[in-house]
Amino acid sequence: MSIRANYPAPIHGEHLVLRPWDRNLVNQMARWGERGFPYHAFDLGSLRDPAQAESMLRWAHEPGHHRHFVAVEDGVAVGRVSVNLKDTSGLYLWSVHVPPEHEGQAVCRRMLAVLMRWLERTYPTRDFILSSNSFAEHAHRAYRALGFEIIETRWHHDKELADQLWQRTPNERADIADQIRFENGRWEVRAHIFRRKRGTHMNTSLRQPAHLLS
Repeated sequence: MSIRANYPAPIHGEHLVLRPWDRNLVNQMARWGERGFPYHAFDLGSLRDPAQAESMLRWAHEPGHHRHFVAVEDGVAVGRVSVNLKDTSGLYLWSVHVPPEHEGQAVCRRMLAVLMRWLERTYPTRDFILSSNSFAEHAHRAYRALGFEIIETRWHHDKELADQLWQRTPNERADIADQIRFENGRWEVRAHIFRRKRGTHMNTSLRQPAHLLS
């Protein structure tokens, strides 16, 4: 499968290389560890099915406003991230995912920093936006370290999470009980909207300032 011309050359920085999806990277991501409920939407075990892997690879290279990258360190796929270049609210980062076996090495911060530096050069007038379910506190520390601030908190219907909530017992839902509600016949989750102004300082080190650890 050829790489679309509107993808950049591999993006280097922070000891990482960001690359578009390819078959080798899909095979690596298929072997990533999974988090399960309530983070199951990011799990990639379905890629172990060859037909699903081919389908996802085609999806990752569809024409349009989205770009899908895999972060590679020393030849190993360690994270992934996508960006919508045409979202009306800004450069919208989504599907930010680091599997459990690659946690603790600042992969999320480094991966996003590399991508945002390239985006700032390529789209110099736009700020960054992302959303995250409010229970994902570990991810929020990384976002704050990169200069993101919460600009809005709201309830929304996350279909993948809602489908799982129907199947879970109250005990299984206990850890996120304060972040979910049943409203108007459906499950909703509290979500934060984060914004980062272009050029804002980014801390990509493993050591976090004290105000980001709380």
